[in-house]
This record gives sequence, C-alpha cells and structure tokens, in this order.
Amino acid sequence: MARIQTAPYVHTQRTSLSRGYEWLAALCPILVWSIYMFGARVVTLCLIGGGLSLGLDYIVQRFVFKMKRGARLDMMSLVYGILAVFSMPVAVALYLPIISAILVVIAKNARIIRAHRLFNPFVFSAAVLGICFKSQMTCFTRPFAYFSPFTVSLDPKLVEGYRVISPLQFMADGSVYEDGVMAQLYGFASGCIGEIAVAAMILSLIWLCIRREADWRGPVAMLAPILLLSLVFPSSDAESNYYAYSVILSGAIFFLSVFATNESCTVPQTKNGRYIFGAACGIIIFLLRKAGGGFEWGYAVVLVLNAVSPFIEMLTKPKLATKKNGKAKVKK
Repeated sequence: MARIQTAPYVHTQRTSLSRGYEWLAALCPILVWSIYMFGARVVTLCLIGGGLSLGLDYIVQRFVFKMKRGARLDMMSLVYGILAVFSMPVAVALYLPIISAILVVIAKNARIIRAHRLFNPFVFSAAVLGICFKSQMTCFTRPFAYFSPFTVSLDPKLVEGYRVISPLQFMADGSVYEDGVMAQLYGFASGCIGEIAVAAMILSLIWLCIRREADWRGPVAMLAPILLLSLVFPSSDAESNYYAYSVILSGAIFFLSVFATNESCTVPQTKNGRYIFGAACGIIIFLLRKAGGGFEWGYAVVLVLNAVSPFIEMLTKPKLATKKNGKAKVKK
C-alpha cells in the first residue's frame, strides 16, 4: 500500500520519514566537526533538543490533532530540534534545548494554510531564545574548551575563563574578525555550535542538492546581495573584499542561507519566489546589521519573510491565459 503524502510533497514519492533521513545525513558533517571543536556536550544538547522535539511532536499529532491512524514519528521534527541546538553556544544550560524543543513543536504545527507553516521551526526557536536568554545565547567560548556533558548549568566563573568575542561581535563596532577568514571558513572561530564551520555547511548543501532536498537558488540569492553591498559599503578598518568575506562568514548568515531558505513549508515554492525570498533576506539583514550593530537580525528577518512567503508565491506563480480557440496556456 502506498504511503499517504502530505502537502507540499503530494507530487513526490518521499515521505517525511525519508526526507528526515536525508536531512540528518546532511547535518552529519556539522555535527562531527562541532563535537571535535566543542566536545561531548554538543551530543548531550542535540540529544535533548532533537529527541524531545521528536517526542513532543508525536504527542501533539496523536492527542491534540487526534491523528490516531496517521500519527507517527516525524523525523523532520528531529532535524528541526538539532538545527535549533546548532544555533546555540555550547555553554548554554541543559534546560535551554528543552525550551527550544517546545518552541520548535509550536512553530512546526502553526500553519497559515495547509502547505505553509507560519514560521520556520528552528528559526523561531533561535529568535525567541535570543530575546529571552540573551546572556546565554551570546556566551561564546573558544574552540577546544571542553565542558562537562552532564552539568545542567556550568559554573559562570569557569565559562568566563574561556569566553571570547565572536566575529559578529567584532563587527559591531566596524571591525573585522582578527583571526581571519580561514578561521571562519574551517570552523576555528568562536560562535554557535552549528554556525562556525562554513566548510561543513557547504558539504551539507551539496548533499541536499544532490538528493534534491535543497535548491541552490535560495542560498545564492541571499548571499549575493550581502556580498555586493559589503563591497560597496565596507568597514573603514579593512579592505572591502576582506570585509565582505568576513560578513558572509559571520554569525548566522551562511547557516540561514543553507537551511532556512530550503525549508519547504516556509519559503515560496516557485523559482522566482525563491529568488525574491533569498534576496530580500540578504538585503534586509545587511541593512539592519549596519544600523543595529552586533545584534543578530537574521532570525527575525527570516520569520517576517516566512509569514509573507505565501503572498510571494502567489505573485510569482505562472498565470493561465486563454487562447482564442479555448485552450489554456501558461502565461509567464
């Protein structure tokens, strides 16, 4: 018996289970590198955030939406939970991924229409936690400073001894990251668990594109305007090209360009819609960063565009035009 598909995947042969496995495979390079950089506490955070997201989502489907026959473990909930953990520093308390899992499940089940979620689940979690727990979400520690994987809340004095400034915090006053672009590219910079190694994210994107779970148009459309604007409006403390590369590789920009622009239920499904969504993200994020210093605007911008993505898709859908002989054709 064929498995029942749900929107927006009704025209594909893939279920949420198979999609989840593809995405989990894509996250492996980031997870492995993050464990190498930050230690076993990464595993604990991912198990709590990802596992609880998976379990809570099943409970919601089974008992809130009364899906007695159709309810089953949705592996994409696990993916969203892990991505939400990737947006945290490794030194956060172990109760933060619990809160994150709750936020992920809320966002996953809040829909505008059947095929569109109101917000991207992991982006929603990161944005809320960034506002409510700002001190923890901006407590970055240097790589290879391994902390206990089972201590609920780390000793503030211990964490303070390993604290460092992230590339985005460097750029808040117009400076660029002092350790260089290569440190950001290969993951030796400070930052959140999943945002530091751009090279690992590139591997994830390649895998998702090969498996047709992602479209390169979204990331390119988001990164291109940021790169161009950074070249036109560089920092006074650095060469324009060096500043532009630092911007692209800092904070959540690359992380969002890979994963947020390819979340099928919160971005437009049309090709032109993907271009508009990605370009709008890039332009608005750059302008707000210039105006607002070191605050990470990326998550908030993505959430706003998630809410309007159905309208972007509506405007970019091919329209039907009627010929004189009564036959319809697609009007681009």
